[in-house]
Amino acid sequence: MTAPPCPPLLRAALPAARTRSSAALARSLGAAALAVSATGCLVISPPAYEPPEKTAPVLTAVFPPPYRPVHIDLLNPLDKIKDFGATVLSEDNGEPVQIALYIDYGRRTSNKYPYRRSVDAPSVAAGTIAGGQRPFTRTLDLNIESIPNDGVTPERECHTLTMMASHALNENKCNCPDDPDDMSWITWQLITCDPDEPTCPTSCPALDCETTPCLFCDDPSLAEGCTDS
Repeated sequence: MTAPPCPPLLRAALPAARTRSSAALARSLGAAALAVSATGCLVISPPAYEPPEKTAPVLTAVFPPPYRPVHIDLLNPLDKIKDFGATVLSEDNGEPVQIALYIDYGRRTSNKYPYRRSVDAPSVAAGTIAGGQRPFTRTLDLNIESIPNDGVTPERECHTLTMMASHALNENKCNCPDDPDDMSWITWQLITCDPDEPTCPTSCPALDCETTPCLFCDDPSLAEGCTDS
């Protein structure tokens, strides 16, 4: 069955509507052509870009496991070199992540330091969260760095190694992170004796701040600076 023909008035209106639509399209194309010819190119503004906000680094231990004490025989030069591996995840905005190693972190010394030894360590190159965790290794060489050996067993043999990460370490704050909100750390237990010796501890008690003077890097008193005496 064929469609009925359009009424005479409708047939007359269709060409007129097509004419008006064609004229409007031509005017739009002409305006675009005029804009291109005036500047030589059609410029489209790029969307505004905001860099991601910098975040505090997050450290994750890789090896050794932080729950397992690390025995170091101080009479064996080869055993006095230990590697400690971790990953860091952070949005750095181009700033490298600074790394510090503290021996006996949290034990306040007489000269107001929050650790008994500090070991220099290279920084980690800047990265992004989208780039994922960045693995790195730092070495503790007790042939170069000394470790406290005062006290009696087991205090003499029981120590800790803390790996601290931040975007800025401040020498005026005992080489602690400048911003307490921009830091992360991992602590391993060190036992400095031959594990085959019967008097060598297999584990060490946790730091007791009720019996031992304690101080940590997020303590506001560090803003007063550290002393050398």
